[in-house]
Amino acid sequence: MARADPSRDDWISEAWQRRAADVLDRLAVALEGPWPGERELAGLLDVEARAPGRPAVKSRPTQLAGGFRVQRWKPTIGEDLPAHEWLGRWAARLGKGDSNRVAFKIVGVDLGDGGKPSTRVRYEAVGRSRGRLVQHVGEWSVGWSPVTAEAEPRIVSIETATVDEVQRDGPLFADATAAVLPRELSERPELARGGEYWYGRIDAAGEPNLMGHQGIAVGDVNGDGLEDLYVAMGSGLPNRLLLQQADGSVRDRAHEAGVAWLDDTKGVLLVDMDNDGDQDLLVAIGPTIVLCKNDGSGIFDRFVSMRASTPAAYYSLSVSDFDLDGDLDIYGVRYVKISYGVSVPMPFHDADNGPTNILLRNDGKDRWADVTEQVGLSQNNTRFSLIGSWMDYDSDGDPDLYVANDFGRNNLYRNDGGSFVDVAAEAGVEDQAAGMGVSWADYDEDGDFDLHVTNMYSAAGQRVAYQKRFKSATAADQRRQIQRHSLGDTLLANQGDGTFRDVSESAGVRMGRWGWGGRFADLDNDGDPDLVIPNGFLTGALEDDL
Repeated sequence: MARADPSRDDWISEAWQRRAADVLDRLAVALEGPWPGERELAGLLDVEARAPGRPAVKSRPTQLAGGFRVQRWKPTIGEDLPAHEWLGRWAARLGKGDSNRVAFKIVGVDLGDGGKPSTRVRYEAVGRSRGRLVQHVGEWSVGWSPVTAEAEPRIVSIETATVDEVQRDGPLFADATAAVLPRELSERPELARGGEYWYGRIDAAGEPNLMGHQGIAVGDVNGDGLEDLYVAMGSGLPNRLLLQQADGSVRDRAHEAGVAWLDDTKGVLLVDMDNDGDQDLLVAIGPTIVLCKNDGSGIFDRFVSMRASTPAAYYSLSVSDFDLDGDLDIYGVRYVKISYGVSVPMPFHDADNGPTNILLRNDGKDRWADVTEQVGLSQNNTRFSLIGSWMDYDSDGDPDLYVANDFGRNNLYRNDGGSFVDVAAEAGVEDQAAGMGVSWADYDEDGDFDLHVTNMYSAAGQRVAYQKRFKSATAADQRRQIQRHSLGDTLLANQGDGTFRDVSESAGVRMGRWGWGGRFADLDNDGDPDLVIPNGFLTGALEDDL
């Protein structure tokens, strides 16, 4: 923990970037207000600071479905401008709204020869201009004044690598929480308070209520044609079954349905497990999977418990008819042997000391058999797994299984007639990183399923791990593996021959922040799959934390 403070060892570059980040934070505030001039930026810019010409369009504006207008900007080759004038032009494109937001994130540091540092900076901004919402996402290269112990860093040059500008008349989505949740439900402390509020206020019978690892499931529970929600909660808080009403609002009926448990609940699914036409409920409570049988009216009147042979908790569940016998089987993934924060991955970038995942075969009449080893899924099965996702990626008629693992390599288990073999390495999909989500879709519309893996994007990791001195005594291949851990999301294009090609950079999907469970979905109704990536894992009191 002492080494987390760069000023306490000799990581001069990290200590210096903190000072540079403070300058950029103040620059962001200046750009959010009225268009800044030389006077407003005087304390941040060197008196001779320059930028390469006025911004120019690299691509023609493209009109997309959903009312989006997109174009990419680059610097011109021409006479440099004073940096304050150049920055003012960018601020002008955001408009003069009171709700403008600008943020910078340093993702690369080079102190340079002679103490003249430069940084790669991610630039993000949102504003409103001429009645339209404007968003900027891009990367700048920022040069700085020489490093000294006393003088505050000053910006001496700015150059745009790329900036994508998106405009729309208004937001695509509206927050409907207040309209959906009645006051008597939304104001209850279980839902009104975030996880950090309950942390330390409830006995930790399961995982402490901090990280928000609980699941959510969607399905028509009572057969009225409307989608309902089952919301899993942390230890000591009752799970919720929110039945949709005709007006779009919801009512909690978990207690009446028999599923308002107070146990730490993680993975949940609503799915017809017994082929009787209604949605049953699968719930992961610690090392036990509970199948709640629906009587057809939304009441769960029979319960089947399946407890693992070891005490590690299940984190998520998925189902598929892996053996093609006409019923659904259950695959449960497990993350830590003891508890989050206690079980330590070793080694951090390629951990192989996690609990085993389990495949339960449906043998009918509420009988379930653990066939994990029997069908070959014990291969590479001691990793820190967060999600398993089924898809027939090789178009041979049976479902294959992809498993995303934190702290290392992922698995692709090819299904060969009900038996599995891990082909992730030869297929090019190990994606050794912080795997936290999986989604399949034919994003390039070539007739086969492509794969998106949600990982962790860490600016600090990219700054530190790509400096020459980082792990300088470590073998090059292992160093690359460690560097990959913080790089972000991965999009893998199916080549149709059993292999995949990493197209993450060209597709522009790396930055998903601390992502979880990214999903393909056609958000703008134009017929092709888009990506939505939730991120973060702690709840805060501010609404803009969304």
